[in-house]
Amino acid sequence: MSNDQALVAELDAAEDRRCAATIGKDRVALEALLAPDLQYVHTSATLEDRNTYIERACTGWYDYRVLKSLKREWRIAGDVAMCNGDVQIDVIVRGTPKAFVSRYLQVWRRSPSGWQLAALQSVLLPQT
Repeated sequence: MSNDQALVAELDAAEDRRCAATIGKDRVALEALLAPDLQYVHTSATLEDRNTYIERACTGWYDYRVLKSLKREWRIAGDVAMCNGDVQIDVIVRGTPKAFVSRYLQVWRRSPSGWQLAALQSVLLPQT
């Protein structure tokens, strides 16, 4: 496995852990995987910092049921990695069920403790 393939596998695993932690409302795992300066922009254009996102994801404001990766394309530059992808999302937001496909750009940064998500911005894909 080349270095790039090894890094992509490492990043895929980190993103898979983040999705599982979000669905499982695992605060400890999310705190490890999300950078302290995280900027998370939802498809609704709501901007959240790390603490707000973790609090809402772990207390039921968001009740994620499915985060299924449909596509991921990584670009790695040293200690920064960008991922363009599509994800199927089933979530209950403050009691309202929502199901959609989102296209996103993620920015991951390598820290002494491993890869951390530093930014995510997503948009809704039109239903076909």
